[in-house]
This record gives sequence, C-alpha cells and structure tokens, in this order.
Amino acid sequence: MFNNSTQVCFLSILLATLLPYFAKSQSDTLQQIDIQAVTISASRVSEKAIRLPLPVTKFDFTKSQDVRQQLSFNEYLSEVPGLFALNANNFAQDLRVSIRGFGARSAFGIRGIKILVDGVPETTPDGQGQIDNLNLGIIQNIEVIRGPSSALYGNASGGVISISTLNNFTGNYLQAGTTLGAFNMQQYQLTSGIKSGNTRYILQGSYTSSNGYREHSNFKNTNLNARAIHQLSKKSELSFQFNYVDSPTANDAGSLDLEAVTADQKQALDRNVAFDAGEAISQYKLAANFKHDFNPHNQFNTFAFISIRDFFGNLPFEPSGAVDLSRAYFGYGGNYQLEQIFQNGANKIMAGYDLAHQGDTRLRFDNLNGTKGELVFDQIETFNSIAGYLIDHLTIGKWLIMGGLRYDYNQLVVNDRFTSNGNSSSKKNYRKYNPNLNISYSLSGQNSIYTGFSTSFETPALSELSANPNGGDGFNRSLQPQRARNYEIGFKTRNKKGDQQLEIALFHIDTEQDIVPFELDSFPGRTFFRNAASSRRNGLEVEFYKNINRSWRIQASYTLSDFEYVEYDTLHLEYEGNTLPGIPKHMVSTSLSYSNNGLYCRLQGRFNGMLYTSDSNDVSDEGYLLVNLNLGYKIEKEKITLTPFFGINNLLDTKYNDNIRINAFGGRYYEPAPGVNIFGGVRVRI
Repeated sequence: MFNNSTQVCFLSILLATLLPYFAKSQSDTLQQIDIQAVTISASRVSEKAIRLPLPVTKFDFTKSQDVRQQLSFNEYLSEVPGLFALNANNFAQDLRVSIRGFGARSAFGIRGIKILVDGVPETTPDGQGQIDNLNLGIIQNIEVIRGPSSALYGNASGGVISISTLNNFTGNYLQAGTTLGAFNMQQYQLTSGIKSGNTRYILQGSYTSSNGYREHSNFKNTNLNARAIHQLSKKSELSFQFNYVDSPTANDAGSLDLEAVTADQKQALDRNVAFDAGEAISQYKLAANFKHDFNPHNQFNTFAFISIRDFFGNLPFEPSGAVDLSRAYFGYGGNYQLEQIFQNGANKIMAGYDLAHQGDTRLRFDNLNGTKGELVFDQIETFNSIAGYLIDHLTIGKWLIMGGLRYDYNQLVVNDRFTSNGNSSSKKNYRKYNPNLNISYSLSGQNSIYTGFSTSFETPALSELSANPNGGDGFNRSLQPQRARNYEIGFKTRNKKGDQQLEIALFHIDTEQDIVPFELDSFPGRTFFRNAASSRRNGLEVEFYKNINRSWRIQASYTLSDFEYVEYDTLHLEYEGNTLPGIPKHMVSTSLSYSNNGLYCRLQGRFNGMLYTSDSNDVSDEGYLLVNLNLGYKIEKEKITLTPFFGINNLLDTKYNDNIRINAFGGRYYEPAPGVNIFGGVRVRI
C-alpha cells in the first residue's frame, strides 16, 4: 500500500491551492467559462450556478472525450467531491457509487442515487441503477447534486447524477475509434452525427471485451445508441432515444480474504469458479422528450420511456444460486414552469408529476456447478409509483429562496407463484412527503453564500426485499425505508474572468433506519439487508479550479466524511459510535491538464483514505494514492481529424483494492485492483 498517505493527502491539497498563485495568468485562458451563462438544470428549475443554493458539480468533457479510455464510468466521476466509487473493474457487479454515504451499501449497481440520462430516469422506480447500457463515448457533460434531493426526484435521491449526451454539432461527421489495452482489452466504436433540415441524428455503436485482471473476470459488451432531435418550431422540440445493450458474458471473480490476497491477488474465489459466478444481460430502452416554450417565461416539458431488461446470473452456491430475472419498467412525467418578472427580482414556479411502473419476474434455480437445476423460487414483484411536486425559485435583489415539496406514493406487490411451500404473496405501501428549503445571498462580485435544509427517503429495492435471510419466498417484511435530513451551509466564489473558482460546503445529515448489507455462512457471496441503525454524518467538501494560463489548468477537490452510527439495534450488536464502513474519511483529487496546438495531456491523482470493511470496525483497508496519465494529439488535415491517444492507469503501480464487500462473511472483503496498466488507440473523424 502507499506509505505516508496522510502527508501526501495534505501535500496534494497544499499544492493544488498554492500553485495557481505562483503561475502567471493570461487573458487567453484554457476552457474559458462565461459564469453568467453557466446554468444547472439537474435542479429541475435552471439557475445560474453561482447563485444556486445547492452543492452542485458540473463537468464538460467535450475537449477530453477523445483521449479517454471510455471503459468505466468512474473515469468521469473521480474529481467530484463527496462522491466515492468502487468496483470499476468488476463488470458483473457494476460500478458502486456513493454520495455522502448514500449508495455505499449496494451489493451491485448503484443504490440511493438518482441517475438521469438526457432528462430521462435511468434509475428504476424501486431505486436500482445500472449504467452498463450507458454509451460512455457520447457523454457531453455531467451534473452532480450532492446530498438528499427527494423533494426534486423522490425515492432513492440521496444524490443526483444527471448525464447529458452529445446533442449538438456543427456539421455532418463520421468517427471511428479503436482502443486496445492491458488484459486483452479491446474496444471498437463507430459514431455518426447527421443534420437534415430541422433534425439532428446521433448514432453510435460499440463493442468492448476484456479478459479481466483477475481469473474468471472476463466480459463482453455490445452497445447501440440512437438519438433524434427534431425542431418542430422555434418554440417546440421533440427528441427520441433508443438504446440496446447485449452483454452475454460478465464473470465475477468474487472477493477474497487477506490471506488469499497476499498469496495471489489475481486468483478468483474457488467457489466462484466452481459455480461459474457471473451474469448475462440484454436490455432495450426507448424514450421520448417534448418541450414547448409558450413564451420566454412559460414552458412545458414532458417525457416517457419504456425499458425491457433480461438478466441471468449465477451465484457461488447451490441452493437457489441461479437467478433468472425479466424486468419491464416504464414511466411518464411532465412539468409546467411559469416565470414572473417584477421590479427587483423574479419568481419561477414549477409544478410537475411523475408516474412509474416496474414489474420483475424473478425465478431462482439451484446452481449445479454452473448448470441451471431445479426451480425453487417463482414470483412476480411490482413497484408502482405516483408523485407530484411543486418547486419555487424566488429572487428578490441579492436573495434567492428555493423551496420545494414532493409527495410520493409507492406500492409494492409480490405474487408468489411457487406455492408448494406456502403462499407468501403480500403488499406494502409507502407514502412520503419531502420538503426542501434553500437560500442563497449574492455578495460582491461573483460570490455567494447559501444555507439549506433537504430530505430524502429510500425504499428497499425489490431485489433486496426478495432476499430473505430465512430462505423463504415473498418479501422480507421487516425491511423498511431509510430516511435522511440534511442541513448545509456553503460558499461559492469565482473571479470576473471565470478562470478561477472555489466552492466550500459544510453539511450535517441525520439518517434513520439505515439499510445495512450482511452475509450468511450458508449463502457465501449472497448479500442480505436489514434496518440496523441510525447515523450522524458531518462533512466538508472543497472544490477548486484555476486556468493558470491559456494552456494549463489545475483542478482539485477535498472531502472530509465524518460518518458514524448513533444507534445500532440489530442482533444486540453494540456498534454505536462506530464509523460507517465502505467510505474513507479523507479523499483528495487533483489534476493538471495541458491543451495547446492539438496536444492534450492530463495527469490526475486520487487519494482515498483508510476505510472500515464492516460495521464492527475491527478490520480496516489502508488508504492509497492512484495516479493516471492521459495523452493525445489531434492532427487536422483538410476534412480529416486523426487523434492518436495513450494512457497509463495506476502510474505508480499502487497495491490497492478495487472493491470492498461490506460485512462479508469469513473476512472475504477484498477485490484486488490491477497494478500499472496501459491503453492506447486512435480515433478518426471525417
């Protein structure tokens, strides 16, 4: 592991803070930002970033996209303060993202965080999120709201990640790309942008495969994405999205104990190999958006989507160890915004609604050494959601008051069709009001201070409810929603040129009925859940960037997460005062980038401090520093642009764990990460 990590942590902060003041600033800056034009739309009602009384990070990837590996979504999130991601190299379990601790419990995929792609929910109604169908190559920008946001987006909104894909370009183009990397990683992409009259089309297809760093960790993925944006008139726009993903192979090497990691960190857990642990998925998604501006102060927006997902997975044990899941979910929503301008300010009011339905047909079979055995579980699970919300942004002079209220009604139903051992059909209803109130005050220049209160709630996901520790059918009826209240103060400042920014946020969060993962000896590798605790979360987030001159840019963030259990009531375990596992107390991210005359270079470092592997806090995982390097050179000749690129991941060959399985049985917490590895390729645009 990396030595003297605490010294490196604070040295990184010091360098990131002081370097800009020793560098000579020039007027022709890199990626010049017009502060007055930067707005945040993830807050539902668009506002200038400097005035918005929320902790929001926004990144634009237009200039750096062509030199990225585009293998893991983590490449795009590593500089967001308050956000911690694990599991970037296990494509059977998906990236695990947490924001201020929300989402840390996830056994696979993303929980507790609302994910949007071009304004359409990617998160299922019950709060599960997978991004394996996301085409990384067409990400244009990302907005991240940190902290509870259920007043805006309802269930599982401990944070919000809003992704916008490529939607505008100057002329028709065709781009082809090839990326080759360590562990026989191969990626082939084809992207096209077409303008025809008032319509823009963006088409992309990609194929990615890898043998994986560890044994039994290979995967294959084919992804197709199509988007059409039609300007019906000067006031109306209609867009369609279609997405298809087929991943026939994604093997799971499993987690290891410390002794096994020390002996050979590339090895897979023997049970995972014996039972052929892994997954296969295919998914279709179709979505439509419509927006109409009646006038500059009066808008209507609506969306609808449907998604079909088929999943088959093998778990590393025999009884009910093969899962066959067919999922269909769809949703529809809309909102109306009215803005009134008066002498000393304005008032924006938005009223909206969201409707969603999710139906899971879940079958479980015995896993006979990787072969599907006898059917032992058969039930249909549904999640219905109806919500209405009201958001108000009132500007009076230097004050901005943002208030919101949302009501969610969620109905969960299980229809047990395997009745030979009894009928476990049941129904659960959850009703919840969520308010928020945030206030900002503009100081002189581009400076503002803000404070606020917000809430969130998080129902158990259907897969969590159906994981009964007693091995029975139906739902685990003891599992209840998790709730949170967030209190916050912050400061934002930017200089007049827009080439320097500093944001600081302090927060306190109280949670109740925390949903905690655990494992049982009889089902190794399978995760169960229980409401075990309440927690107190205090934190500090600092975000800074500076365009040193026209070519050089530095960016840095620091996160302090002081999260602990206030109560812990399950199984008479005395964990009050313990630190929440799976989240480091200190995180630092810094990057230095250069862009000039077609050459692009980016050196990025991420320090993650020590974290605990279980609620008992008796075992910890050491902190580490991870450094990555990206290089690319854009060659333009007539109508052809050639961009060769090269990268080194884990430049310092740091030994660290890519994932920690919280509360894993038998000390099998660790999924080791690869050491230094390289990638390279070329992208051609005509």
